[in-house]
Amino acid sequence: MRTRRVIVGAVDFGSRAIRVLIARRDGDGPIQIIGHGLAPANGCVSQGVIQDLTAAKVAFRAALTEAEKEARCRADAIFCGINGRNVETFIREGSLHVPHETVEPAHMTEATDIASRDIAVAGKHIASSLLAQEWYVDDLRVADPRGIHAQTLKTRIHFARLPAVIQDNIGACVESQQRDMEDTIFLPLAAALGCLTAEDMELGVAVLDMGRSTTGLAVYRDYRILGTQCFEWGGYHITRDVAAGLRVSFEEADELVLEYGISDAFIRKDAGDDPAPPERTVPNGDRAAQLKLKTAVHGAPSIVDRAELDQIIWERARELMSKVRQHIHTKGLSKNLVRGIVLTGGCCTIRNYVALAEPIFQVPCRIGLPTSVEILCHAVKSPEFAPAVGIVRHGFAVRAANMDGRAEPGGPLGKLIRRIVRFLKRYFM
Repeated sequence: MRTRRVIVGAVDFGSRAIRVLIARRDGDGPIQIIGHGLAPANGCVSQGVIQDLTAAKVAFRAALTEAEKEARCRADAIFCGINGRNVETFIREGSLHVPHETVEPAHMTEATDIASRDIAVAGKHIASSLLAQEWYVDDLRVADPRGIHAQTLKTRIHFARLPAVIQDNIGACVESQQRDMEDTIFLPLAAALGCLTAEDMELGVAVLDMGRSTTGLAVYRDYRILGTQCFEWGGYHITRDVAAGLRVSFEEADELVLEYGISDAFIRKDAGDDPAPPERTVPNGDRAAQLKLKTAVHGAPSIVDRAELDQIIWERARELMSKVRQHIHTKGLSKNLVRGIVLTGGCCTIRNYVALAEPIFQVPCRIGLPTSVEILCHAVKSPEFAPAVGIVRHGFAVRAANMDGRAEPGGPLGKLIRRIVRFLKRYFM
């Protein structure tokens, strides 16, 4: 018998770049990333919001073409990560009485509908994931309730509510290439799926998806999502401070941040390991190190002390990490970080971010690389692609659920039609 092959396409519309992955799975074999494409965003996306639809379509087409060429196959439907401003997140429960019956997919669908009832708002899109859902029969947690005898079926689901315009414009980009947008997933959850291990999710961990214009947070323990957040700032805020402080272009400021990173000396001073004043010390020990700037504005010095750059980067980077720590503490999530903090996304590659984070959070920190899939494209083995890999995993979970009856295929429109039919049957037939 011929092995069934499934192809999944995934896209992450980032502020720095638009990334596309093509993945396949043969039967019950491993998920394999077989194609990748990347196109600079050049300002067409910011904080998850399409800023220039025409430019975004062009960039998506370039990334998709590159990925499909490498994969040597076409992805007819695309799964998308979704993120943005004014995101609200919820964890809701839906409970359903099923007396003397075995649980069927229809019961699961109804419990899910019940969980989402109080968060539907006009002009807003609700994003979730099968991998962000828990099931209980008579208050006992199970992986899959189908066929199990129960009195009560309960589900616990994570939802993200975003302005519908965010999804509408991402959908327009996808459809401009004659592809269907099959489903969406909240990007912090995708980042977690892309780089966390099962042990991380069981023991307790927080993942920080550090993008250019946003930073996503997801906290897990006992395989449960305890909380998520989308912060409306990212690595670009460091770049902006460097551009303002040294009076150089954003492009040069970006280059300086990526080349020099966060100063070892400032980190040692912050941790109390180095008594020397950090403003007079640079990482290589050369107190007289100077930088020649290429794009300083007229009247500004074209040569500055390296320590001036170091201080700007350190202060802003530390401030951003401290905001995350304060949020985790305020939400009462700190006690769950047995496995510490996992930094992923493009901006975590700034040198010494892990070394900066550990004394701030007071827990182990590490870089999160893509995991749980076979990656045939070497370039994808980097934290920048972790969210896209998570979108791929979400895509295969949706396809599997559609095949075995745990979910209803057909995308958002199909689900809406079926809900209307159920409503009519219940009250008018």
